[in-house]
Amino acid sequence: MLTLLEDTSPGPHGLLVPPCDPTMYRLRGAGCAHPSCHDNFHKAFAQKGIRLERTPPSICLFQNIVIDQGGAIAIGVNTSKPGDRITFRADRDLVFVVSACPNDVFKRPPLQPTDLQVTIDMLETA
Repeated sequence: MLTLLEDTSPGPHGLLVPPCDPTMYRLRGAGCAHPSCHDNFHKAFAQKGIRLERTPPSICLFQNIVIDQGGAIAIGVNTSKPGDRITFRADRDLVFVVSACPNDVFKRPPLQPTDLQVTIDMLETA
């Protein structure tokens, strides 16, 4: 569905953790109404008239997800910097949801979100 064309960041990118969700925030004392990537995903799909029973895995671009010495999943300090970019080509029509994680519960690095710029170029088809 997508082809990775370019990645100027030093990586890595996270493929091992689910998107943040209301349960995560509730368990950390933020209440049930806290914004989440899970909810952002489902709201974006609902705007297109699509309802999914489950939330698919996410790709956490620019997030340093690693396996620590004990074999546990850990979030490391990000190594990307302003201006790093990733370029994908959509190989078919698709709904591509982007959520800059609304996490404001964790008050220590590396778990602080930053701004994200998204550019969509539409190619002319013959």
